[in-house]
Amino acid sequence: MPGKQLNISIRGEQYEKAFDAIASRFLSVVKVPRPDDYGIDAYCHVLRPIDGISSTIGGAFGVQIRGPGRNLQFGGMKDAAWKSYEIEWLRSLAVPLFLARVSLDCTRIDFYSMWPVWLVLASSPTPFRIVCKFDDPSSEPFTLPEATREADGSWGDGTTWTVDFGPPFLSVNQEQLSDSNHRERAAKLTWRWAECDRTVVIRLLLSVAYLEGMYEWFTNDFDFTKPCKIKGMMTWSPVPGQNIENICRVFEPTITNLGANLQWQNDLAAYKLIPALEWLESRGWLSGFGVGLLKGLKDTESQGKPPRPAG
Repeated sequence: MPGKQLNISIRGEQYEKAFDAIASRFLSVVKVPRPDDYGIDAYCHVLRPIDGISSTIGGAFGVQIRGPGRNLQFGGMKDAAWKSYEIEWLRSLAVPLFLARVSLDCTRIDFYSMWPVWLVLASSPTPFRIVCKFDDPSSEPFTLPEATREADGSWGDGTTWTVDFGPPFLSVNQEQLSDSNHRERAAKLTWRWAECDRTVVIRLLLSVAYLEGMYEWFTNDFDFTKPCKIKGMMTWSPVPGQNIENICRVFEPTITNLGANLQWQNDLAAYKLIPALEWLESRGWLSGFGVGLLKGLKDTESQGKPPRPAG
């Protein structure tokens, strides 16, 4: 309205401008226009120098930009209605999502991975509410705890899940990023987390509830020589048939391509795949490529020959 604007809108714009000014020192930042902002404020890629005069990008991820508040929440109730659309939105994401927390004076950005949220989504098809806690930067190692559960409401799974993001994996300011070595380390650390989280997001999107992500970290751990400490988690259903077709949509092209590689490499291990291919065929889930592979393997095996086709 003329002569008036909400302070929260002004402050939000300031945080987003600060993020752009700081993060663009080591990231390619594409801001999402407000009318198109449904939860991701910007899409980012890690800048990677090619030579002294050019760069490329990679490791795409989305960011939610916010100020120095303490909690973030998805789902729950609003106006007597369950905000299930927030949970569905999270589950639909096809890129890693980081939380970018801008300091009150707009001079520092703290980056948090939201992968603990994916652990909840793998554990429950319809979490009622997910509350995310996070800490300030720390040089003390943080070990990811299990999410806590509290009975709450009658919508979804009737549970409020609380996850702890811990300290940011990266905390940067303009002064630090004026150093080219620090920019390089910040980019490398972001790339490492984005690549790890991408596998998590893709598996969840494909209904494969077997996730692996960072288990222990501290802020600005630039020692890239040591291996990452990884947490693995897998869930399954005792209900006959539940999620089987979804998993097989991923399994079929994978085993078919594996079989074709083994077949043409003349590796006898290809014959070990025949029972699984036959099971997929019996369920009507074997593709044309898979049918051809199965026929070829059965033919050469019955003739006592190695698996590579003649000719």
